[in-house]
Amino acid sequence: MKNSKESRDLTRQNEKNVQKSQKHDVNLQKNSSLYFQIGLIMCLLAAYGALEMRFQSNDYIIPLTAYVDSENDAMFAPSVLVEPDAIETSEPVKTKPVHIIKPEIIDNDTPDKKETDNLITEIVKPTKPKGNVTVDLGALDPPKVDPDMELPFEKVEVMPIFPGCESATTNDERRKCMSDNLTKIVKRRFDAGLGAELGLKEGVQKIYIQFRINKFGEAELVQTRAPHQRLEKEAEKVVSKVPQMTPGLQGGKPVSVLYTLPIAFQVKY
Repeated sequence: MKNSKESRDLTRQNEKNVQKSQKHDVNLQKNSSLYFQIGLIMCLLAAYGALEMRFQSNDYIIPLTAYVDSENDAMFAPSVLVEPDAIETSEPVKTKPVHIIKPEIIDNDTPDKKETDNLITEIVKPTKPKGNVTVDLGALDPPKVDPDMELPFEKVEVMPIFPGCESATTNDERRKCMSDNLTKIVKRRFDAGLGAELGLKEGVQKIYIQFRINKFGEAELVQTRAPHQRLEKEAEKVVSKVPQMTPGLQGGKPVSVLYTLPIAFQVKY
């Protein structure tokens, strides 16, 4: 009787132990799935946080400084190697030397031989008047001078006087003094290298300038003739530098006087 009772107690106890172990296994299965989910969520959060994190990057620039030896006062600069392909070599442009010769003024008062050869001079012998001849004294009066008339430089009675030539007393002296001063203006103001710059033909080139010295002594350009338009502009610049003069006189009154100024310069390459 007693043994049967003990066996029943043991059976009940075993059943209780089996139920406890089954509950424990069920709890372990539930806890492992929960831990897996929690770990997965934490891994996702860690990955998301790593992707969203911003890392600060610092760029360090190391300057190339020269090393100075304070004892010997010598400076050593860092050497830089350059590849040969990176160097572009260009041949120097060879230019022909241009020889510039200062322009010379050709005296326009020197007669042209061709023109003088064609001149015909006639000698007229005086004839004695027959009978009594009456002379009209009114016809001996000097002709009236038109103040607006223009005379050639070599035909005016008193030539214009260039500033500084007041001591010249004859027309020849005044003409020479004016020519010398105009030569100085041309050499100082005329760009003799312009002919080579424009590519003119090698040799002597000429420019002809005609201007008037009006009755007030002012130089006024009449016309220019040159191989190139820029040379004509250069000639106009020369005329603009001619100072005011004492005007020429005809019959004791100031008149306009025409003057031709040839400029000869040489272009040589």
